[in-house]
Amino acid sequence: MRIQFQIKEKMLPLYEIERKQDILIIGGIEVLIKSILSIPHISLEINGIGTKIATHLKKMGIFPVIFDFLGNDEFFDLVNKYFEQKEINLFFARQPYGTKRVLKILDNNEEKVYKDFKNIEKLNYNFTLNALSEIYNNVRSVYLILPHWDNNLARNIKLMGKFLFLDFEESIHIPENKEIFGDFVFTNENTLLPDNIHYIYKTTFLNNGNILFSFSKEIWEIEPFSDKRISKFEAKCAFKSAIINALFDGKSLKDALLIANIAYSYALDNNGKMISKNKLFEEYYRRK
Repeated sequence: MRIQFQIKEKMLPLYEIERKQDILIIGGIEVLIKSILSIPHISLEINGIGTKIATHLKKMGIFPVIFDFLGNDEFFDLVNKYFEQKEINLFFARQPYGTKRVLKILDNNEEKVYKDFKNIEKLNYNFTLNALSEIYNNVRSVYLILPHWDNNLARNIKLMGKFLFLDFEESIHIPENKEIFGDFVFTNENTLLPDNIHYIYKTTFLNNGNILFSFSKEIWEIEPFSDKRISKFEAKCAFKSAIINALFDGKSLKDALLIANIAYSYALDNNGKMISKNKLFEEYYRRK
């Protein structure tokens, strides 16, 4: 099976997919450079919201395909090899600014994060509508992780009738003069969404580790089963992946949120590790 497919704006890709994909993830591939000062130790790993969600969903039996811009740099082969090993279809377009990278410095109990997203505002995700048209037509839903939302991508995907997840957690620019429509929104307490963002369901991750879920006029506050608050990034990715999987399985909202909370809490307790599907549902039936 071919895994990597380069896309150029003026050339449609030729590819074969052996089975229908369930969800297309746009964006969210990063290279994490982790430095532990007390050892000292430096490590490289493929990270980012899109990467985490794709790998979690694959383990749960969902078939994702992911697209992002990759730089022609020393990290390119590392990214390709990662998704090939995970057997996740990766589509990419070259961009001259370098693959998105994050530096995380761990010094005793203090964690500092620095992001190097050069000229990210120049990346145009709109062209994927033509370049990946066959995939858009076949997937059940689309998950968008865009740094800049001043485009018509979300609108055009909704016009296709796809269930659309919008992730604003790491957005740099959210315009206030453009109507943006989605079905399920993820954000956090520090990223306030303007009134031009329209959605049915919204999940807000609070700074204290709790989660607000809102729809219609209902607002539910979810308290994790764990008292720990480390590995919050990984825990949030686990929550997002678990709720997507539960919705695909046809679970009710309350059951989907319970499943997502179990995955979230397990990651908090286990240094960001994603719970196995068997253990997740064992715990779900125990708590239900």
